[in-house]
Amino acid sequence: MVAFRKLSPALAVAALLLGSVSAYAQGGGSPFTCAANSGVPPVVRAEGLTELLGDLVLNCTGGNPGAPFLANFQIFLNTNVTSRLASDGSTYDSLLLVDEPGTPFGQGPTNTFCVSPGTASNSGNGVPGIATGTAPACNVYTAGSIAQSGTYNVFRGVRPNVSSETSIVWPGVPIVPPGSNRTRTFRFVNLRGNASAIGATSSGLPNQIIAFISVNPQGSIAIDNPQQTVGYVQSGVVFDTRNCNNSGARNTNTFFQCGSVSPNQFTNPTTGTLPSNTNGTNNGNASIVGLRFREGFQTAFKVRGATAQENSLPGQVFNTESGFVNPATGTSGIADSGTRLMARFNNVPAGIRLFVSVTSVGGVYGTGQGLAATAGPSSTNAAAVLVSADPNGAGFTNTTIPFANTAPTPVGGSVLLSCSNLANFTTVAGLEVPITAGSGQAVWEVTAADQSNLDTLFFMVGFAYTANTGTTPATPGLGQSTVTGTFAPMFTAANAGSATFAPQLIPRFTAGTAAPTNLFQIAACNTNLLFPFVTNQAGFDTGIAIANTSLDPLGSVPAAGNCTMNYYGSLPNGQPLTTTSETTTSAVQAGQTLTMVLSTGGGFGLRGNPNMQGYIIAQCSFLYAHGFAFITDGPIGQARVAEGYLALVLDAGTIVRGNAFGESLAQ
Repeated sequence: MVAFRKLSPALAVAALLLGSVSAYAQGGGSPFTCAANSGVPPVVRAEGLTELLGDLVLNCTGGNPGAPFLANFQIFLNTNVTSRLASDGSTYDSLLLVDEPGTPFGQGPTNTFCVSPGTASNSGNGVPGIATGTAPACNVYTAGSIAQSGTYNVFRGVRPNVSSETSIVWPGVPIVPPGSNRTRTFRFVNLRGNASAIGATSSGLPNQIIAFISVNPQGSIAIDNPQQTVGYVQSGVVFDTRNCNNSGARNTNTFFQCGSVSPNQFTNPTTGTLPSNTNGTNNGNASIVGLRFREGFQTAFKVRGATAQENSLPGQVFNTESGFVNPATGTSGIADSGTRLMARFNNVPAGIRLFVSVTSVGGVYGTGQGLAATAGPSSTNAAAVLVSADPNGAGFTNTTIPFANTAPTPVGGSVLLSCSNLANFTTVAGLEVPITAGSGQAVWEVTAADQSNLDTLFFMVGFAYTANTGTTPATPGLGQSTVTGTFAPMFTAANAGSATFAPQLIPRFTAGTAAPTNLFQIAACNTNLLFPFVTNQAGFDTGIAIANTSLDPLGSVPAAGNCTMNYYGSLPNGQPLTTTSETTTSAVQAGQTLTMVLSTGGGFGLRGNPNMQGYIIAQCSFLYAHGFAFITDGPIGQARVAEGYLALVLDAGTIVRGNAFGESLAQ
């Protein structure tokens, strides 16, 4: 708050130049006083760097109409001002409107927009007490006018000095006091601030963006309640992954390297359908995932602008990314895009192809790209379309009106994403996401939003790959992929919350508290078997069998691979083992069984481990290996002791066979 008690050097100089002007009328009269208010401050997004704040309004009365003067208005924020700067680096698109131009003022005629070209032109030709200059033809002086006339009535804000980040000033504004029976109104619009620097709280009570307004020369205008709340900060988006039919939270599914997932999409993505269940793989996990973006509050998702906004009037609220927009004020207030939602994919294994839906699923777009509302996982009156974007999620920058001619162009889809049990939706158009070094992104722009409800926008992402474990390296690669959902355009640079940051995109965001969510995992096609007790001591011997049961009638993909026997234990008298592991010299084919005796070895090149006692962990590079051990003290028919058991499967219970769980005996 220290900054609120100080005037900038520029204002101090202006005070000396302009002189001291009393808030009282010269020669008597009531004091010139203003009451500040910010109406109903909007809720702004904690992730936002350029959040549109509430209008700040001064309603003023009193003073001597015959004693006009020039004044400097300055607004300070408790965060950086991030309104758009002009190419001169000093002029903002934040405006000061005098007496609500564009609307009938009192009982008089409509007060026209009369935009000042710069501070040097802010004279009042014909207005007593103000230096003469070129009269503004757009607001000719009229004696006795209810609205201030003979001066410009729209002024652009400027930076107080080159290093200022938290304040904006409107210098040399001509003021004609209205007298005791009238009101003079000063409205400040298109003020934007860095809400991410304030941040959201976990207490439930929002943090506030505070504005403090001052006037110089000191004493020229007395302002009641100069400190106002102009924004309440809350988190704007909640992201999670869902089942493709939105029936529940998405579980992190494991897919296996040796089984293809929808290979028709990999080889020819323009034909066929990417289904919600894998086809021709060794598991039944879903290959379509739902991405859900939900509003943190009712107006977090916004379109770029509305046609009705193209001739904004003071005090109108549209709940769009654009603010006060009027042809008279040029490009002031115009946003580059609507709210964008970005899914960032990371750690995508090599050989994976990702596809995303080109529109939100449900809402006003339905199964196609029409405008009829359709029930679905997206809100009925909300919609978003896939757009081309750069790595930050930016693109399609166009600060012009009319808005109707600059709507985002949706990207067409080349594949069909299918999800069973999704009401009213059999398939949705999808497009491939380019993956570079394991990363890629998809960006959708909001084209419809319902400001009275908490909107949900739901998208699909699917993947496909062709398994080829015979190559080096094998494809697809191994690893856990993730997805992060954020607003866009999104920037991580330290100065992104400054008005001087380039590019000066509106809106723009930080990642906020977004964290990666696991999407799917590609695991090696291995089976780990534990034989908890084996012995070739005291007259006993152990026989072992390992069957490759990937050849079955349950839809598994036949696979072959080697097995490594890892020995743990000791020789007689506690001596260490001479052999700790050995690997088959040839692959165990689907449907074959590896057999060996601990004392003498057996098939597939295994030599065994004579005289050991302990346990064995067998690692086979194929799925669905099963093991059996048999311990005896003599040949069949002559043994006094014989015992057999099944090996324990040490792998996670996510292994699926025949669309049924329960492969693991270790759970």
